[in-house]
Amino acid sequence: MRIAVAFATGIFLSSIFTGSTTALIYVAIVFCGVLILIHKHYNYNLSPLFGGITFILLVLFGAITFKQYNRLPPPETNGLMAATVLETPQEKTNSYKSVLLIHSVKTEDTLIGTREKVLVYFEKNDDIKQLKPGSQIIFEQTPESIENRGNPYEFDYKSYLEKKHIFRQVYLKSGNWKLTGYVNNTPLLWAETIRDKLLKIYHEQEIGTKETEILSALTLGYKRDLDRETKRVFSSAGAMHVLAVSGLHVGIVFFAFSFCFGFLQKQRFGRFLYVMLSISLLWCFAFITGLSPSVLRACTMFSLIIIAGNINRRANIYNTLAASAFLLLLVNPNNLFEVGFQLSYMAVFGIVYLQPRIAGLWTVKNKAGLFFWNLISVSIAAQVATFPLSAYYFNQFPTYFLLSNIVVIPAAMLLIPLGMGLLAFSKIPQLASSIAFAVKWIIKIVYFLLFSIESFPHSTPDVVLHTPELLFVLALLFSIFLFLNSRRAFYIKSALSFAVLLAGFILFSGYKQIDQHEIIVFNAQESVTCFITGNRMYAISADTLSPDDYIYSSVQDIKRLKRLTKLVFLTSDSTFNDNFLFLDKGLAVFEGKTVLLNPAHIPQTNTISPNLIINLSGNYISQSVSEDCCLITYYPSRKKVTSGVKQHILSEQGAFMSSW
Repeated sequence: MRIAVAFATGIFLSSIFTGSTTALIYVAIVFCGVLILIHKHYNYNLSPLFGGITFILLVLFGAITFKQYNRLPPPETNGLMAATVLETPQEKTNSYKSVLLIHSVKTEDTLIGTREKVLVYFEKNDDIKQLKPGSQIIFEQTPESIENRGNPYEFDYKSYLEKKHIFRQVYLKSGNWKLTGYVNNTPLLWAETIRDKLLKIYHEQEIGTKETEILSALTLGYKRDLDRETKRVFSSAGAMHVLAVSGLHVGIVFFAFSFCFGFLQKQRFGRFLYVMLSISLLWCFAFITGLSPSVLRACTMFSLIIIAGNINRRANIYNTLAASAFLLLLVNPNNLFEVGFQLSYMAVFGIVYLQPRIAGLWTVKNKAGLFFWNLISVSIAAQVATFPLSAYYFNQFPTYFLLSNIVVIPAAMLLIPLGMGLLAFSKIPQLASSIAFAVKWIIKIVYFLLFSIESFPHSTPDVVLHTPELLFVLALLFSIFLFLNSRRAFYIKSALSFAVLLAGFILFSGYKQIDQHEIIVFNAQESVTCFITGNRMYAISADTLSPDDYIYSSVQDIKRLKRLTKLVFLTSDSTFNDNFLFLDKGLAVFEGKTVLLNPAHIPQTNTISPNLIINLSGNYISQSVSEDCCLITYYPSRKKVTSGVKQHILSEQGAFMSSW
């Protein structure tokens, strides 16, 4: 366990601090020399020093591994590019999205070999249907760097893709690319192709569009087709974890296999065959479900447990958990920053550590009652352990998670074997149709129940944790865990201290917010401006915002993360007046600041001197401006702007934010 902790610490520290790999290697060599010297003259008194240096070496090993894995791609090269399609193109509103692996670039007189993954968007046309995982295409369009919009609290998409070694993106129109006819075959591409064929079997059964999407996510880990409404229902009901293939799914597959082939363990050769078949099945399942970190963790753990159990060695679950984490981080250090990886290990730790203690609070002798009590205790343990990270990343808490888990986990125990059976017996029409009928109605009933649970009052209250608050909550939980293990009063005192610090920090943040005023202009081609004062916010847009708009969700994110209690949506051509904001047909006065929103009639400014001019469609020129006036445009101005007027270009500088 200490090896995994030290290795993960090195990865984390390396992601924060910049430094060359060479310097880390030199430091590691020095510590290795010291360790060898200590070993040569080893005695009991030197054991703490020996252990400490070993820990430092493992930290350095983790840092070096992270640096090597995240080396920047070669310099950008222009020319005719040959690339392999890595994913089946996914249909979007105006394009098809996929990932390419560029493996060669031809310039005027040179053929350069490379291995760079790029995000690609294809213009919609019938040729897209020819693209499969492994298809090779050629194009000359130069990929561009991926940049975030720079809006407050937005998802860091650039960093997310960089962790997957994707640094650039390209948009290919119909005539800008050509299919070569060659097909590249690698294990990962085979897995993607096999999954596409299995998905086709599901679609042929005609169990319903929504039902097929849910079954595909549940059994094959394919979530690209899930619509927004389905995600919202499962997420709000606290059942989204069922649609992300993880340890639950791997466990169901393993126990289904054990139920059918457990008799092999009675003989020596059969025991060997059982180990080989079960491990092969688990990794084949991981393969076709996309090799996500949660599946890899579960398969690694189950593999170690199966091997240990069949060589009569009792496995320590904590060491098994740490060993699987170490192996996964060794292969891909960026797994440490995957939300799924973090939640997966926290959930398993909570189940292993807390579930027996919770289950022991009540003795149930009835088998059916015991099943549901164990299910409830597992749900509570996993929820307690994952709550800090869930609140930090997703800012919500599913109030009725117990009800949801009582519905979805038994359903998953039925649907996963039935889904596999549907794939296995798809060539037998009568049997396949019977299984499809059962699958269809189980999913319909589950979705109806989750939709009902999601509609309960206060089903997903906002629970926001910023980074300092997350650390306080983790320290609080860790102190409680230590108290449960040792029963020492010191840890209760520590837990109370962290609880007081957490409450104090939240109160102090709220106090600072009371007297703070802020103006935010979003980086978007449509004008959207937010005025924030105290615990309220006014969002003013050129047109009425739809709940499906990107900007609408961004405004809601600001309200949630700043813990604001009131949000008012307005349009710039409307009239509004209260104690904080005056708005009249494009002119806003807010806490002593005058803001001109999308000025349609420049002459109206002859009698006012705005502090802020938002004109995304053109330039604003006026002789009557204050010295601190700022002109906000989306693109750089083509005309000369009045002297003394500062400029903020949204497309280049990101969102405009001003607070006082």
